[in-house]
Amino acid sequence: FEYDQTLVSHEMLESLRDFAVGDPYLQSRLQRFQARLQSTGFFAAVLVEPRADEASDGRVPIAVSLHPAKRHSFDAGIGYSTDTEGRLTLAWRTPRINRFGHSQVSRVVVSAVNPSGRVTYNIPLTHPLNDLLQLWARAEENEFGDINSQQLELGSRREIRSSNWVWGYSVRDLEESWNLLGADNENDYLLLGGSLSRRDLKGSLLDPEGGFSQYYALEGASQAAASDIDLLRFTSLLRYVVSPLPRHRMVARAELGAAEVIAGDRRDLAPSLSFFAGGNQSIRGFGYQSVGNELSVTRANGSPRELVVGGDRLAVFSLEYQYYVSDSWRGAVFIDGGDAFDAGEFNWNYGTGFGIHYLSPVGAVRVEVARDISEDEPEWRLHLNIGAEF
Repeated sequence: FEYDQTLVSHEMLESLRDFAVGDPYLQSRLQRFQARLQSTGFFAAVLVEPRADEASDGRVPIAVSLHPAKRHSFDAGIGYSTDTEGRLTLAWRTPRINRFGHSQVSRVVVSAVNPSGRVTYNIPLTHPLNDLLQLWARAEENEFGDINSQQLELGSRREIRSSNWVWGYSVRDLEESWNLLGADNENDYLLLGGSLSRRDLKGSLLDPEGGFSQYYALEGASQAAASDIDLLRFTSLLRYVVSPLPRHRMVARAELGAAEVIAGDRRDLAPSLSFFAGGNQSIRGFGYQSVGNELSVTRANGSPRELVVGGDRLAVFSLEYQYYVSDSWRGAVFIDGGDAFDAGEFNWNYGTGFGIHYLSPVGAVRVEVARDISEDEPEWRLHLNIGAEF
């Protein structure tokens, strides 16, 4: 093997090769090696080329041409969804900081509903694609039901890919402040956690004809370790896609969660650690994060008001049928249901509707209308979103 430059360590490049000198020659192995080199993001172009004319003693030399990616790149984009409204995204990327493959991504999202900023520093460990340490700092503001929340976070996570599974463990320090009924709240949480995920697809990455994705995460915090409450929090997200007949497709989704305050005051559970439902990716027919446990209050004029403050449990389910009118267009009908609630207080909230999807190069552009059918006089709500189900 001959590499035409040493921008990253030789050991890191070699870890991407899954065959040894003396193994039988297979073009598919070279193609897989080239794809892995390209996937690192270190290089703008990669060419793995056999030199058959230089073969001797039954061995074929392999030349690897690596053209480095730009040291820095800047991206800007605009988007819109009915959940977070209009947004402007600015990103600065450094795909290769040193010969050990370190990289960074800094991103700012300007949005009326959910503005945020995040810096992530990536360090490859035993493998540049399959074993990664991430360090990050994040600032974010979000609307959870009738609560406005501000979050500051520092964290680290190790993520390992093995046999189609991705598992990781993390620690993050979250400082969150929010206001409810004129009372300011500010709490700290040192959260240790782990996650496990897997995605199996059949067909296109953006529009698979079949597949199953699963994600599970568990986090904990303790008053003995710099947190204001003792907490155990579990979340899971499952998606299943099947195409029983040509042009016919079914999509099912389930999202479950539980946050158990073991010691401390339930009211000290921050909005971002509580659960809310409603919106494009949850129960359509409802506003973004508008479904949750409610608190009854009385206005100054004496009239009652219900404030959505979230729950410590989550259960949301969805079933959607899609029919392909053409290769680029499909129609859809769906029903979503569930609740974000406190333990023992589950109430079904149903939304149903229909829509049309355009299959663009960046994923499905979904235009849907839905309404809440658990109320007596529901109103239709428009939902706009871009992206794949997975």
